[in-house]
Amino acid sequence: MKTCLLLALTLVLGACVGPARSPAPESPVAACSPALEATEQPQEKAPEKAPRKFTRRVVVTTGVHGNEPSGYLVQETLSADGFVVFGPCNPWGIQNNKREMEDGRDLNRLFGDATVAQVKAVHDFLSANRPDLLLDLHEDPTGAKGPYLIQNGPKSDIGRRIIEALRDEYAWDPAPAWGPVKGEDGLIKPTSQMLAWQKSFKVYSLAAYAYFEYGVPTLTVEVPGEWDMERKKAYQLKVCRVARELLESGP
Repeated sequence: MKTCLLLALTLVLGACVGPARSPAPESPVAACSPALEATEQPQEKAPEKAPRKFTRRVVVTTGVHGNEPSGYLVQETLSADGFVVFGPCNPWGIQNNKREMEDGRDLNRLFGDATVAQVKAVHDFLSANRPDLLLDLHEDPTGAKGPYLIQNGPKSDIGRRIIEALRDEYAWDPAPAWGPVKGEDGLIKPTSQMLAWQKSFKVYSLAAYAYFEYGVPTLTVEVPGEWDMERKKAYQLKVCRVARELLESGP
């Protein structure tokens, strides 16, 4: 009888507990994923910087002489940097790698003659975009001993300030010359008398025209023609950018 009672009790307890079960397998996602104790929040995108606003207008002209293309080749970069750019001033010269225009004349001696189509185009552009400073980008293929600047506007010191700012990067031509006008340490500054003579005969450059018309300092930016093109382009960009920074910083 006892044996029967024990057997019945064992069967009842087994039915209540149920069969033994294996542990539930770990979820594949849980097994491969790191513990999500601290959910990482998405990074907020940094706001884009607004384009810098400049208080002074620097106008850059390029391609007056078609065989001096380094300025023309950087004008898109200059435009993207916020400069006001016109060029090439001598499209035929750029297309044909010629200093002169198609009719054989040197455009940079004709800016007193508004009957010349290329001259009038520049006059009209400057009238619509009055400069605070004008930079006309050139190359010197005559064996210059270094880069140099020709400044119209005898009372301004912008040319000398550019040279000093870039002295550690460039060896400036120690004795540059533009025809009979001599300079020193990378800078040629025609005198007021020389500028008056040019104006009276109406035989003058783009940079001289802008000085006469708007009374602002203007620079013809010269780089040795023998430099390789990438070096020339870098120089043109550097001078333009430094000139603008100096102009923005004041006298």
